[in-house]
Amino acid sequence: MKKPYYYNNNVIIYNDDCLNVLKEIPEQSIDLVITSPPYNIGIEYDAWNDNLPWDKYYQWCEKWMKEILRVLKNDGRFCLNHYLSLGKSGNRHAPLMKLNEIAERIGFKHYGLAIWTDKTLAKRTAWGSWLSASAPYLNSPYEGILVLYKNQLKKQLAGESTIKKEMFMECASGIWNMPTDRKRLTKSTFPEALPERCINFLSYKSDVVLDPFMGSGTTLVVAQNLGRKAIGIEISKKYCKIAKERLMSA
Repeated sequence: MKKPYYYNNNVIIYNDDCLNVLKEIPEQSIDLVITSPPYNIGIEYDAWNDNLPWDKYYQWCEKWMKEILRVLKNDGRFCLNHYLSLGKSGNRHAPLMKLNEIAERIGFKHYGLAIWTDKTLAKRTAWGSWLSASAPYLNSPYEGILVLYKNQLKKQLAGESTIKKEMFMECASGIWNMPTDRKRLTKSTFPEALPERCINFLSYKSDVVLDPFMGSGTTLVVAQNLGRKAIGIEISKKYCKIAKERLMSA
């Protein structure tokens, strides 16, 4: 296995391309995957081209999704965060729908979908053809958490749950009211509330959580605080440094 960038008793970080590391993780060893891959919308990352042709982007997604399917346990779950709809008029895409199509084709089973509002997009005031059916702009200020599973919907072994009543009810509703991330530690960071809900709702204490696009380490910090074990993979050394510092001070 590749040498970790950082590790403690419960968390491991790898500074590498996720495809390189995923191939070395033993199959059926992960309980829950939570991640938000690069959105392919031209964000200027320091170690990734976020502006691939869409067909190439989905081909790349299929490669790492196959590895996630392999490393998940038979009752493992996969939470994939992406936009429901994005792009300019005349060139719109529905990434999460496409990723669900790919996932089911390669062997994942559909568990459900939760949505949350990206408040930075909700403030947009583009109208397109004002007060006309000619070409009005349809804003979609939502991201979705696509929840998939490998083979078995029900967890096979009993464990210790950590979710409270109010959070359980909101998670089950499929509409997750979460604050927008304000720390801006990276150019695209989801709020801590997102992995907090996924981890509490879909895993037991001491389960192993994986984030192959770790960014600033939000999933790992939350997993550590909730008594889970966690593995993070991140291609940017700059982001790995931020994640390490967050974990050491958590």
